[in-house]
This record gives sequence, structure tokens and C-alpha cells, in this order.
Amino acid sequence: MGSLVDLMNRLQIENDPDIGMVDHIDDHRWIVGGHDIFPIQIEMLQGGDCFLLYGTALRETSEPVFLPLMISMFIEGLNGHSLGNYGICPGPVTLSLYQKITITPQFSFERLKAQIACQRLLIECFLDAGYDRSEDLTLISGMGENDPPILPFRH
Repeated sequence: MGSLVDLMNRLQIENDPDIGMVDHIDDHRWIVGGHDIFPIQIEMLQGGDCFLLYGTALRETSEPVFLPLMISMFIEGLNGHSLGNYGICPGPVTLSLYQKITITPQFSFERLKAQIACQRLLIECFLDAGYDRSEDLTLISGMGENDPPILPFRH
């Protein structure tokens, strides 16, 4: 196991066609994917041992949105909803699906690649299903109540 930065550098060097290109946006944010593969964003959280893995798309066209999750939520005035280990932000214009991941000693490079692939699959399933009603979701209440707030690293 290494730091998220080490893992992302390795992912960028490896250039796995199943994962897609890795664009290093700034010191603590990456976009994995590209024109042929739906882009998944990775943003290190304050403290450096956790990160957000998320995908955001326009509802009407399913085109990806490349803004950081917190900015998308702020622009649309959204709240995130818990779906167990995942969260969803169903906005009037965008749909974001995210997961907070903690890097543990057991966290591996292969796990990072699997998490990216799963995140991509989930967002594509939501988009393909034409999901548009948050009332249809079974939200998990009480989970994560004692978790510290999710803060992007650079804020």
C-alpha cells in the first residue's frame, strides 16, 4: 500500500485501457477516463487518508461534468443522500454518485482499479435506467452520523 498520490502516479504510468487515461488536475484531484470511457473523479480529502470517488453527469444527456463534487453540490444547492457505502446527489440538472474511501494498509493498487471500475458501472447504470426521482431510493438513515464532515483537501 502507498499513499493515494503514489497509487495515482502508478495508475497514470500504467495507462490501463480498461480504466482509461489519468489526468492529474491539481495536487489532490484526478480524472480517470476519457472520451470513450465515462470519467470518474478522485479527490483527496483533508487528512490524506480518505478520498472521494465520484462521477457526475448531466441528467438530460448523460454527458460527464468535470467540476469537483462540492462545487456541483453548491451550484445546485444539493444535499447528499446515503445509500449505504455510497452517496447520491440527485440535482435538477446533474446526478452525482460518490463513495468515500479510507486508505488502509490493506488497500492495494488492484483494489483502486476495481473501485474505479465499480463506480463507473454504477453511475452508468443509474444513467441508463433514466433515474430521476430521489423518492424511489431507500435511503439509509443513521449511517455515518458520527463521521467527520467530508472536506476537500484544498479547502
